[in-house]
Amino acid sequence: MSTMPRPAATVALLRDRDGSLQVFLVKRSARSPFMPSAFVFPGGRVDAADGACPVKGGELDRQRMGETFGAPPLAYQVAAVRETYEECGVLLAEGTEQDRLRAQLQGGEISFAEAAQQAGWVVDAGRLTYFAWWITPEGESRRYDTRFFLAWVRDGNKAGHDDYETVDSGWDTAQGWLERFDAGQVILAPPTWRSLFELSAFGTAAQAISAFSSKRVVPIEPRSVQGPDTFTVLLPGDVDYPSETPVQGPTRHTLRAGRWFIHR
Repeated sequence: MSTMPRPAATVALLRDRDGSLQVFLVKRSARSPFMPSAFVFPGGRVDAADGACPVKGGELDRQRMGETFGAPPLAYQVAAVRETYEECGVLLAEGTEQDRLRAQLQGGEISFAEAAQQAGWVVDAGRLTYFAWWITPEGESRRYDTRFFLAWVRDGNKAGHDDYETVDSGWDTAQGWLERFDAGQVILAPPTWRSLFELSAFGTAAQAISAFSSKRVVPIEPRSVQGPDTFTVLLPGDVDYPSETPVQGPTRHTLRAGRWFIHR
């Protein structure tokens, strides 16, 4: 019996620096049960209380959001903001950051809705641009229905890591991250690699956000193939994974000896 995907959200923070578009990633702890030691976008599971947080700018159009797994579109947006604040200290909401509340959120002592009520925060949904949708393959013990958002951060210097769930972080161009991956310097799981691959086509945050604001978002649910000493992820459009909505570019990611490789 297949496990029902858990709602989750993640945010690609963008900034313009030195004439280039840069993307922020955090490195997961080696003890993380999901994607240990990988560089990822800040994000995590949707909490039950996320739907109760005050939001301005409205929730995503349900037609664009598509089928959701146990959470309204609004909750994904709030989860994206909450996780970004908890993990890297960037608050995508109106109001003032408060270290005390961030620490309580990280410790699970209060919900984001409770923190927002105390601090007067209002999530600014207009700062989030919905740009990708990934569903963990069937057969995996941990499955997620993850919505990816973009957020333009003018003061990118505030972004960092929490030294608990995440142990390192940094900014680089999307192409720079991909080159570091090719050199074996960083681990990028298929959804992160794919997102950076798409973002590498843009020179500024405004260009990326404009392009994805009107782009149709379709779910990407990979198929996995277990080999004797490898694990391969196939994306829609692969020769062994025909699809009416194929992805553009590489369609095979293989994990071998703890490192992902791209078939080009």
